[in-house]
Amino acid sequence: MSIQTSVNVMQTWTDNLRLSDQNKDAALITTVAPGIRVVSNSGAVRGSLDYSLNGIAYTKSDQPSRLQNALTANAQAELIARTLFVDVRANIGQQNASAFGLQSVPTQGSQGSVDNLANPNQHETGTLAVSPSLRGVLGGLATYELRGDFSRTEARGTSLGDSRSSGGSLRLNEANPGLLGWWVLASSQEVKAKTASSNRNDLLKLGADYHPDADWIFTLNAGRERNDYLGGSSQSGNTGGISSQWTPTPRTQIGADWQYHNYGNSHGLTFSHRMAHSVWRFSDTTTTTLGNTGASGGARTNYDFFYQLFAPNEKDPVKLDAFVRGYLQSQNLSPDALLAGGFLSTGPSRLHSQQLGVLLQGVRSTLSAQISRTITSRLGSNLNQGDLASTSQIEQRSYSLTASHQLTPLAALSLTASRQDTKGDVSSQSTKLTSLLVGWNARLGARLSALLGARHSRFEAVTPYTENAVYASLTQQF
Repeated sequence: MSIQTSVNVMQTWTDNLRLSDQNKDAALITTVAPGIRVVSNSGAVRGSLDYSLNGIAYTKSDQPSRLQNALTANAQAELIARTLFVDVRANIGQQNASAFGLQSVPTQGSQGSVDNLANPNQHETGTLAVSPSLRGVLGGLATYELRGDFSRTEARGTSLGDSRSSGGSLRLNEANPGLLGWWVLASSQEVKAKTASSNRNDLLKLGADYHPDADWIFTLNAGRERNDYLGGSSQSGNTGGISSQWTPTPRTQIGADWQYHNYGNSHGLTFSHRMAHSVWRFSDTTTTTLGNTGASGGARTNYDFFYQLFAPNEKDPVKLDAFVRGYLQSQNLSPDALLAGGFLSTGPSRLHSQQLGVLLQGVRSTLSAQISRTITSRLGSNLNQGDLASTSQIEQRSYSLTASHQLTPLAALSLTASRQDTKGDVSSQSTKLTSLLVGWNARLGARLSALLGARHSRFEAVTPYTENAVYASLTQQF
C-alpha cells in the first residue's frame, strides 16, 4: 500500500465570474486543495482512493467563499479467502442540474480540475455503492455467487436526482464447462427517489455459453422479468437475447450484444484495436437507467475516456488506474475534466450512447480525439422529474481534440479544443459550449510541479456569454 499526500495552490483570473454578458464580473480566484491518494496493489484490500478538498476564495467580488469536494474511489476487500468479498465504489463531483441551463468549463489544475466559476446550474453530487458477494462451489457441479447491491446518490442544494438503490442477485455457473456451459441468474433491484415513486425490476434468466475456440464465445439466454418502468402497475414479460465476443488477436477485441425487454430492447457493440503507435475504440450502446444520466453513458471525463482506451492492454484495474493517471498528468490533462455532461433526473429513461476515440502517439507528440453522441429518452409518462418532464428526449453531442508535445523530459505543452451541443424537443431547448484551452506544465523538482494555462469559452443559449481566464498552479507532493 502506498499513501501520497499533496497540496495544490491555484490562482485564477477570469473576466466573467458570473457567466453573464449583461453583468460581467472580473475576479481573482484563489484555490487551496489538500489531497490524498491511496493505492493498494495486493493483500486483502485492493484498489485506489483519490480525494481533494478545494477551498475557493474570491477577490474583487462579493461571491462568498466555498468548499468543493472531489473523490474517486474503487476497492475490493477479500474478507474470507476466495469466499467473501466486498466491492466499494464512491465518487463526488460536479453535475449540471439541467442540460439546458448554464454550462461552464472547469479550471484545469496539475492534479485535477475545479469548478470555481459562479455557475448556479452545478451541484456537488456524490454516489456511494457497496456490493458484498459470497462465492463458492455446490457439490462440484456448479459455482455460485450471491451478491447484494446497495447505492445512494445525493446532490447538494437540491433533491432532484437523490435516490437509494437496493437489491441482489444469485448466479449459478456450471463448475467445469467445456465446449458448452450453462448458467442461471435471478436478480431483484429497487430504486427509491426522494421526490418520485420507486421503480423495481425482478428477473430470472437461463443461459448457455458456447466456446468453439479460444477466440470466440457465444451466449444465448431467455427468461422472464417484471417491472414498472412504463408506469402504472407492474408488467411481466419475456426477455432474452444473444451476445458474442471475438478476440482475433491480443490487440483486437470485438463484442456484440442484443437483449429483448417489454419496455424496450437494449444492445451493445464495441470495437477496440491497438497498433504500434495508435489506439482505436468505438462503442454503440442502448441501456435503461434510473435517475441521473451520464453515469452509464460511457466516457464522461478524461479519465473515463483513457481508461476505456487503455483497458484492453492492462487487465489489472489497479495498475491500469495508475497508468492512466500518470499518462494524463504527463499530457497536461485533468482526469476529472468533463468530456460529455449528463444532468440530474428522476425516473426511468433510455440512454443511447455512441462514442469514437482515437489516440495517436509519436516520439514526443500525442494527438487524441473523442466524439460522442447521447440520446436520453423518457420511459412511460409522468414518471420523470427534471428536464425529461418537459421534453421527450435530449440529444447531447460532444467533440474534443487534444494535441500535446513534450518540450523536454520534464515539460510539456498542450492544446485542447472542445464543443458540447444539447438539443431538446423545441428550439428554445438548445445550448452550445465551445472552449479552447492551452497549458504548459513542468516538474520543478522531485515532488514539485507547476502549471500555467489559459482558457476561452463561448456559450450560446437563451442567456449567452463569453469568458476568458488565465491560471497558474503549484502542486507539492509529500
